[in-house]
Amino acid sequence: MLGLLVVMVWALMERYERDLDEARDKTLAHGELVAEWATGAFTSIDNTLSGLANLFALSLEGGDRIDEPLVEAFETLVSQRQRNLPFLDAIGIIGHTGDTLYSTGSPGFPGHDAGERAFIRDFLQSPEAALESVYWDPEAGDHRMLYLRRMFDAEGRFTGVAAARLDLFFFTHALQRIQLGAGESIAFIDSDMRLIARRPGVQGMSATEALGMTVDAPAVAEVIDEPNGHTVILTSPLDGDRRIFGISRLEGLPFSVIVGHSTASVLADWRQKVMVLTLGWLTIAVLGLFILLHYLRLSRTEADLHRSEEQLWEINRSLQAELRIADMAFDTHLGMFITDAQGIIQKVNRTFESITGYGAEEVLGRNPRLLNSGRHDAAFYRDMWTTIHSRGSWQGEVWNRRKNGDTYPQWVTISAVRTDSGETTHYVATLSDMTLRRAAEQEAHRLAFYDPLTGLPNRRMMLDRADQAIHKARHSEHQGALMFIDLDGFKHINDSLGHQQGDELLQRVAERVAEASRESDLVARLGGDEFAVLLEDLGGSIDEASKVAERVASKLLGSLAEPFRLGVDRYQLSGSIGITLLDDGSQSVEDCLQQAEMAMYQAKQAGRNTLRFFDPVMQAVAVRRAMLESDLRQAVSRDQLRLFYQPQVDERERITGVEALLRWEHPDYGMVPPGDFIAVAEESYLIVTIGAWVLETACRQLARWSSEPDKAGLTMAVNISPHQFQQPDFVADLEAILDRTGARPQRLKLELTESVFMEEPDVAKATMNRLRAMGIRFSLDDFGTGYSSLSYLNRLPLDQLKIDQSFVRTLFKDPANRVISASIISLGSNLGLEVIAEGVETQAHCDWLAEHGCTAYQGYLFARPLPLEALTALLERSTCAAGH
Repeated sequence: MLGLLVVMVWALMERYERDLDEARDKTLAHGELVAEWATGAFTSIDNTLSGLANLFALSLEGGDRIDEPLVEAFETLVSQRQRNLPFLDAIGIIGHTGDTLYSTGSPGFPGHDAGERAFIRDFLQSPEAALESVYWDPEAGDHRMLYLRRMFDAEGRFTGVAAARLDLFFFTHALQRIQLGAGESIAFIDSDMRLIARRPGVQGMSATEALGMTVDAPAVAEVIDEPNGHTVILTSPLDGDRRIFGISRLEGLPFSVIVGHSTASVLADWRQKVMVLTLGWLTIAVLGLFILLHYLRLSRTEADLHRSEEQLWEINRSLQAELRIADMAFDTHLGMFITDAQGIIQKVNRTFESITGYGAEEVLGRNPRLLNSGRHDAAFYRDMWTTIHSRGSWQGEVWNRRKNGDTYPQWVTISAVRTDSGETTHYVATLSDMTLRRAAEQEAHRLAFYDPLTGLPNRRMMLDRADQAIHKARHSEHQGALMFIDLDGFKHINDSLGHQQGDELLQRVAERVAEASRESDLVARLGGDEFAVLLEDLGGSIDEASKVAERVASKLLGSLAEPFRLGVDRYQLSGSIGITLLDDGSQSVEDCLQQAEMAMYQAKQAGRNTLRFFDPVMQAVAVRRAMLESDLRQAVSRDQLRLFYQPQVDERERITGVEALLRWEHPDYGMVPPGDFIAVAEESYLIVTIGAWVLETACRQLARWSSEPDKAGLTMAVNISPHQFQQPDFVADLEAILDRTGARPQRLKLELTESVFMEEPDVAKATMNRLRAMGIRFSLDDFGTGYSSLSYLNRLPLDQLKIDQSFVRTLFKDPANRVISASIISLGSNLGLEVIAEGVETQAHCDWLAEHGCTAYQGYLFARPLPLEALTALLERSTCAAGH
């Protein structure tokens, strides 16, 4: 055992060193691969600047005169390179005198701060220095790096530098695409040990906060400037994990890649082997000691046993058969019977009696054939006995018959009991009733593939069958279709009647959908009030398949439109159906389901109780929406959001306040209309983050105006999304914004829509009262376009009603809108609320509203939504006019 222990320890230490060496090599190779990629990215930037510099030099003829065609080519190349290199934020050309000849991106580039200007000046004044250089000052809070390359003309004279501003968050985004194993990390640092990017991120810090932090790792600092890669083992100062770090420097650049691999992960297998081998060694040692003691004890009794062996031999021979039978644990939870060599039952246990229904006295002395159900032929039993004779046992499923005549499945095991000479003396059979197991399997299948409420196939089974249908369509000329059905008006009925009657209504709907469909169609409930119908074998052409699918869908719509009776009450429902054809089977089942659902939403928008086929345009709209959502998530951090302001005037056309309106300046699409992205922000809940930015920006502007006498009295109206208003910490966040900005809450007016009060009116009222206590005012936006419930107007702390522009713009086209507008004005007057009309575009609109008592207006007649500079100019003109 000692020798085994020495060998085991030697092997483990060798494995320990080998695992660490392999981890070092792997980590260093990974770091060199990432470094090679990053170097390639900077090489692309350098090539880009070199090419742009040469092309710009060609565009200058005779010194100062610019060749226009070459300038157009230069600008086209700049635009193309910026699209190909997304981390390239801006490009500029600086002459040898320090003048900026060309720039793209934000104003002031290149040299937007003192540090950059000094760096550019030194670089221009040292033409004998390196061909390119970089500048980054994390202490300035900037996450962008300046990259410079010298330019020379055809005669080799120094003409200036080409500059590029790089977004260092490119490293962070790039790391997100790299697959990391357990315990792995990747980081970029510069030559001063400042962090550029890391994955995973620094705990408790965002990527922006972590950018530029100094990493306290002296062992890394000692080797970071050496050209060849190195590995070190140390405890990470960022997360406290001990790791093997591979350090690879980016050739020609002041950056390094550090790839880490947790030693705990590297040595996990080794530690497991240590534990297993240790336990194995201890087990063998204990077992060996036990065997040794047992052998010594047996040696002492061997003489006594030898003397009694002849006496016991005859007794043992007679008892052998019964001892073997007893060893088989006769009394168990399994049914058991014993036969002699001729197959006559000699003994049964109580479980046998309960399973078969036969008592022991009814079967003893009889052949087990009395249990035969007749479902197996003679060949089955012949094969069974052949196996028993050759192998000594057999097991398998057998259908037998109970005493009451019921047939049921059993799992039967039959073993032959033999003497030392091989003679069979008995057969022992065990049997277990599989009825409950089969029932459980069927129930499990039902739960897995069927909806428990309606009994219809569920989403899982429908997707499985649809996948089969798609494969079938791919290899045959038979078309198929998938229909997505959503009930119209079910939510209202379910909320008003309760879930019990709602469930009963869903069961009735399921029956009608199944009855209206063809027998070969698969009808499934996807969840909630959504159903699907899979239609197969619709013909060989798309036209024929479309007609059949439309005919089935129309029949379904007619069936669902008939009133449903629950008890003595009748309820009216309808359905919206989206249809997609399986066509050639090239789509996945998830794509088909998504297409059918998109078509269903198209049917909803078309007025409900109708059907629509999937249109590829829907997919394009969905893709553009997804792209907008992705870009919108970065809009705040990338400073792409803007606030425009539309003046609000009184009856004397004096500006009394403004409404803050959100705009999105997309780098590729320009100004994105609010109608394109506000709905996306609402549906993705990005409106909460964006709304906080709007409030902060509006309050900062309100605070600035408070120090200007001619603007101190202006109010600021801000639209609040229902999602944002319903946040539990909305009041606390707004209070914090007012404290940070110094804005006067009495000048802030929150515009809310009626939907805010519909779901939880008491909670909304409590929130408004807390805000009112701070001095904030409220305006009810779009009044008359939604629920228009008058019950809450008298209970909520409102200050203003806003007539929606849809009523004002068509004031003279639709008499009903004149009646509605006059009613809103009268209602506001009776309740003591100010009434403001938006969408006032003509003097006739203004005169009619004033005649009926409206004293506040907003619209193109007075001003369009303006950026801050234009608004400031308008306010100054208005103040001057008032003074004259």
